[in-house]
Amino acid sequence: MGPSPVAPHGGHRPWQGLLITASLLTFWDLPTTVQFTIEALPSSAAEGKDVLLLARNISETIQAYYWHKGKTAEGSPLIAGYLIDVQVNIPGTAYSGRETIYPNGSLLFQNVTLEDAGSYTLRTINASYDSDQATGQLHVHQNNVPGLPVGAVAGIVTGVLVGVALVAALVCFLLLARTRRASIQRDLREQRLPASTPGHGPSHRSTFSAPLPGPRTATPMYEELLHSDANIYCRIDHKADVVS
Repeated sequence: MGPSPVAPHGGHRPWQGLLITASLLTFWDLPTTVQFTIEALPSSAAEGKDVLLLARNISETIQAYYWHKGKTAEGSPLIAGYLIDVQVNIPGTAYSGRETIYPNGSLLFQNVTLEDAGSYTLRTINASYDSDQATGQLHVHQNNVPGLPVGAVAGIVTGVLVGVALVAALVCFLLLARTRRASIQRDLREQRLPASTPGHGPSHRSTFSAPLPGPRTATPMYEELLHSDANIYCRIDHKADVVS
């Protein structure tokens, strides 16, 4: 019997090398695809504004885009499709005329309304006719005052209310002042009325009630004195004649 073959000490067997090589080739051949996502810009839009549903990490092998209104593409109404080769938008049943698909797969919404809020799904098809999809959310809120935040609106409303209160207080003050002035004038008028009423004046006014004698009443008195003086002188002259 011959000696049995002995494997070389510390050496590698051929099948182990083949296994390592196959493992490396398998690892290199694995696809390194990244799932694309949908992001709304802005995340919450006011009614009447434009919103872009941005598609991120889109593969370069995509041949067509299809946007659906819903959480999944299956069973959801089609908004529009886009064929990259011909660069044409194909409207669907949910198309409103305000949607536009760009070559990178993003969807532009113009003049959004409250009814536009909800989920939107993008379905892609590559050159191998493999399909993939991702969903994004569109949030729309009511626009009370265009261009002004909620804090500014609250400040304006507060200012208006304060102004109205100040105006009302000023009007009340003016009315009270006018009423008080009219009351004071009425009291003064009532105090002056008794002094001018006939028969109710002070007692010293009665001394002047008798009319003063006019110049004609004094004339007979002077005439009488003149005549009396003439008689006296006449009497004196007559007595003198008798004595003589």
